[in-house]
Amino acid sequence: MKRILFLISVFILSMSLSGCSIIGFKKISEEEIQNIVKRVQTSKIIILDVYHKHCESCKHIEPVIKKLESDYSQNPDVVFLKHDLSNPFTSRNSRAVGKALGIENIYKSQRFSGIVLVINTQSKKVLDTLVAEYNIDTYIKVIEKRLKDNES
Repeated sequence: MKRILFLISVFILSMSLSGCSIIGFKKISEEEIQNIVKRVQTSKIIILDVYHKHCESCKHIEPVIKKLESDYSQNPDVVFLKHDLSNPFTSRNSRAVGKALGIENIYKSQRFSGIVLVINTQSKKVLDTLVAEYNIDTYIKVIEKRLKDNES
């Protein structure tokens, strides 16, 4: 019995230290997933931020993505999503979204953070991959090019 309690304690401690929170974990609802699917269905591109809370590159990319989200908030052709690899729970939520969008294979193939993918919503193909890119102008050029390509 002591051994079982010890193992449970070690498990909970290791989960806490790795950033997992069983207590605070909230599974994404079907309604939330469907809202994302609806937004994506009417868009042209997805900007997928592959993120981890302990990733230094991600910390530099995050304000750039937030600024882009603000700048493109009125543009229904661009949807911003985050694939959070911080722990098994956030990763599972992210993959549930990917599965609902039909791009689960893209989500599953992402093992490293600090990457931003530009995905065509119709073909479900990765158009661009930006690795540890902190320059907002680079993102704007890529987004505008891909939106223009989609008009053709």
